[in-house]
Amino acid sequence: MRRAVTWLLAAGVLGAAVTASQGASTTYTHGYDISWPQCSNDGNGPSATAKPSSSVHYVILGLTHGAGHTVNPCLAAQVDWARSHRVPVGAYLVPSYPTAQQLAAASSGPYGGCTATDKNCRLANDGAAQAADAIAVMRRAGVPAPMVWVDVEFRHVHPWSHSHSDNARVVEGVFTGLALAHLPYGVYTTSYMWSHIVGAMRTSVPNWLPGGSNKAEDARAQCRASATGGATWLTQYTRHFDEDLTCPVMDATPGHHGPMWLYRNTVLAVGSTGPAVRLAQQALGQPANVTGSYDVRTVAAVVAFQTLHQLPVDGRIDNDDWRALGAYKLYGGHGFLLSKVVAPVS
Repeated sequence: MRRAVTWLLAAGVLGAAVTASQGASTTYTHGYDISWPQCSNDGNGPSATAKPSSSVHYVILGLTHGAGHTVNPCLAAQVDWARSHRVPVGAYLVPSYPTAQQLAAASSGPYGGCTATDKNCRLANDGAAQAADAIAVMRRAGVPAPMVWVDVEFRHVHPWSHSHSDNARVVEGVFTGLALAHLPYGVYTTSYMWSHIVGAMRTSVPNWLPGGSNKAEDARAQCRASATGGATWLTQYTRHFDEDLTCPVMDATPGHHGPMWLYRNTVLAVGSTGPAVRLAQQALGQPANVTGSYDVRTVAAVVAFQTLHQLPVDGRIDNDDWRALGAYKLYGGHGFLLSKVVAPVS
């Protein structure tokens, strides 16, 4: 995230929105993350002196200027570039430990009114305020990001404190601020930085991990790791630009059948017993009648179900009834999850 390189604005780099219809071939889809380090020296916009050598499938734009309560000065120009080149965008913010002035101003917020000595309350309220500021920046700039990444890393300006619990309180506040805005979030960090900043704090949200080198293979290897306890969705490597890859966990998956699938061709009637009967009774929504024995109460429930679903009413369960009960339903499937991270700019 810190790489101080020029941003691309030259025409001829064609972006391609990645759609949910793509399947397993979407593994390691390539993109970039862009923020204030890519501003021109005068801060008035991106430089046009460099561009990536490959097509841009997505970019993740920094909302802040390397710390909380700040604004990426090139964000508007970077959004304009993405719009004109039809490149979908995501967003990230960089939180920081509050200054004394910011802490004094955090007397109220989602964590309530804070007394002058209630540091925990003020830290969390400031974290929530950092999130609110970044969200306001995102909306003013027209960034349609479906989620926001929280970049938790070492800082030279506004450094984190030496207290894991204090730092964790700020990060928790950022998470709360995003949640209150109904924005999903993930974390950009490394295991080393995460543990040295927030200690034992864990979260199951998506991870975005740098590979620590300029090699794409090192970034791909990070897909098998986690810094916070969550699944790793994106990894990063740095050449001339910060470059990103989607991890296999983001690939489209068709899902899997549930336990009723095994019995889809099994016929059940009065006198039947066993696990197939139990599953059918559970699916019929009568927990008090889950006995594993196909009795008169089960027949009555099946007749009512068949009548409701316009099936042949015979009190028996065969393939059509299993289908109506959900035996053919797929679980755990999803399209390419990149659509959860980036979206086209209107």
